[in-house]
Amino acid sequence: CYRMTKKVPVQANEKRCLILRQQYALAMLPLLQNGKRILNIDESWVNETNFTRKIWCPPQSSATVQMKPISYRIALIAALDTEGCIYYSLTQANTDQNVMMIYLQHLVNQLDQERSSWRDDTVLLLDGARYHTSSEVREYLRKLELTVIWSGLYSYSTAPIETVFAALKFGQLNQDRKPTGKKVG
Repeated sequence: CYRMTKKVPVQANEKRCLILRQQYALAMLPLLQNGKRILNIDESWVNETNFTRKIWCPPQSSATVQMKPISYRIALIAALDTEGCIYYSLTQANTDQNVMMIYLQHLVNQLDQERSSWRDDTVLLLDGARYHTSSEVREYLRKLELTVIWSGLYSYSTAPIETVFAALKFGQLNQDRKPTGKKVG
């Protein structure tokens, strides 16, 4: 059986990164053992409708898959909690700290509607992206009274939201071949 290998960035195995990932694990494990709800938030984008990367085909035939670009790339901010709930936003704007703060405000409003005491047992899990760690976003997180844990560098395998992005980008997204641009014929 063969598996596709993944290249690991050289920086991922630097001593500093290994220690940060270890500290992250030491902080995360007690939260999970104490039944805290972890809400993992991250961003991705969708710039095409066909994410097929491998296909079966007869020998000597082409395994070419046509890339179907999406006019105006779609940015996706999503949160996945330990209970399996997904909270997402789709935009045509590049994610920056302002977009992140708007998303956080809408997320907090939604969580407040679901259960007013959610802050007591919920911790946000964010990575080290600039729009997560800027002083403005950190101040906004404090203003919203949110508890945050920061993942270690290159900790993709410990970010459950990555499985959502992988599932979304598996194969053909637009099987009916509907127009994907702003102009509809």
